[in-house]
Amino acid sequence: MPMKKIVILAPISNNYINYFDAISGDKDNLYLIFAMERHRDNYPETLPENIKFVFLKIWNEEYIDYVISQTFGQQIDYVYAYSEEEIIFAAKLRKKYQVTLGQSLTSAEEFRNKLTMVKAAEQAHVAVPRYWPVDNVFDLIEAEKKLGFPFVLKPIAGMGSMDTFVVHDHVELERLAADKILRGYLAEEFIPWPLYHVDGFVKQGHFVYLISSKYFANTLEVKNGKSVGSVQISPTAAEQKLIRSYVTDLLKGMDTPENYLFHLEVFCDGREVKLCEIGSRLGGGRILQELEQGLGFSPIQELLKLDLGLPNKVDLDKEYKSAEIRGFVMVEPGRGILQKLPAADAVLAANPEVYDYYQYAKLGRTYNGAASSVEALAAISVCGKDSRTVEEKLNELDAWLKKAAVYS
Repeated sequence: MPMKKIVILAPISNNYINYFDAISGDKDNLYLIFAMERHRDNYPETLPENIKFVFLKIWNEEYIDYVISQTFGQQIDYVYAYSEEEIIFAAKLRKKYQVTLGQSLTSAEEFRNKLTMVKAAEQAHVAVPRYWPVDNVFDLIEAEKKLGFPFVLKPIAGMGSMDTFVVHDHVELERLAADKILRGYLAEEFIPWPLYHVDGFVKQGHFVYLISSKYFANTLEVKNGKSVGSVQISPTAAEQKLIRSYVTDLLKGMDTPENYLFHLEVFCDGREVKLCEIGSRLGGGRILQELEQGLGFSPIQELLKLDLGLPNKVDLDKEYKSAEIRGFVMVEPGRGILQKLPAADAVLAANPEVYDYYQYAKLGRTYNGAASSVEALAAISVCGKDSRTVEEKLNELDAWLKKAAVYS
């Protein structure tokens, strides 16, 4: 059997994602991996002959395409991309190089473009917020007429809560109209229900796992001084049944690959579920570590091995459940020059419920709160017997770390 030609797009640190362990021992395929030069130390100095790296100073899609064509010619067998920014690019490469396995360009656009996404959800006959596309000031004014105050304005190709606003009144609307170049936005009615994130792995139409978590402070509340945090809900919780039914109907109506990960955010009031957004990727924050600890395997690695036909841990006849209830909080920075934070070892030793502590902040750096959900002093992850216990501990540790951080 000829060796498969595999392209991997890896702009994110392997120390965080760790896809490389899935393929490092594979001698039967040819790998061309694009990574950032600043992440060179994530990988072994000596590599097998069948694995070639191209380390880039800047992420240059045209150059990546050129190198693929020079290395593999006009046909390859597989393209793997795990970062949200590369979903569309990877799908375009699959189309150009005649790759039949993996996500199509149509699917990538449904999972990446928020306007295409909400239209696909409507076609799947699941509930979505009322919405209005915004590409100029006149569209923004019309959005207020259609949706009323408050409404949410978010970039169609955005990530997390970056560049996302809740518009409460005409003063805020006028400010946005004056200060923002309004191209490629989506306005949606504000849904005042609890927000959940739902992380899943689908293999050949079956859930490998489907785990829902409830935000106790969501990604928009960080702008109000709260730390983003979530806690898994029990598989037997009433809202889990509603969410599972919603997810099943939504995915049936979308263009999906044979095997894939997804990260869905939905609003649920206990009676109904409405879409926030969905991505064909793993969730951010410490969701990867949460799943690894709870399930006993890495979804990133198992998806890669599954698609490549390598030995994997995924049993089609089994739906995996997380061990215990887990949650995490992304502790919001304060204001000033950060001088001191507690050592990770001390945090872990004093709190046996904490199974993961990851410091993002750098001493000597100036902070001014958090502008979006991706900024944090540290992430703290806790496991426990139930959702309430875990949430209480996370709130306690969030308050403690904020107080312990020293600024000048």
